[in-house]
Amino acid sequence: MAENVSLRSKFNLVDLAGSEKWDHDQDMVDARVTEMTNINLSLYTLGRCIASLASTARKGSTDTEHVPFRESRLTRLLQDSLGGNAKTRVIATLTPASDCVDESVSTLKFADRAKQVMVFVRRNKDRPVDHALVQRLQKEVAHLRTLL
Repeated sequence: MAENVSLRSKFNLVDLAGSEKWDHDQDMVDARVTEMTNINLSLYTLGRCIASLASTARKGSTDTEHVPFRESRLTRLLQDSLGGNAKTRVIATLTPASDCVDESVSTLKFADRAKQVMVFVRRNKDRPVDHALVQRLQKEVAHLRTLL
């Protein structure tokens, strides 16, 4: 008799902010400076994670180097998508504007590193919960608590 196995999956759709450039000619509110700093730090850490994962994939090694997922909220949220058991797609958007060439080149380099990351996906299967066993164990715990 085959067990009922449930399949589990997760779907993340993330639109990353572009790297924010400082405009030194403009007075900026402290909140805006803080926001720009946080965005840039998160993107920097994401780039480090991608570079580390791509480096491991290029070496063809099973020994992974340290990936700094914990250094940013963004990379913690994306950890499963980047280095876990997930199919991940990256869509890089560019602008044809000539004054944004540096940002476009940076985006293309990031996308090139991201496509080098290799993740091997397997099905996420959960065994069914044996409700009768859970109920019996809960009764046993309740009984043992009365003995304390």
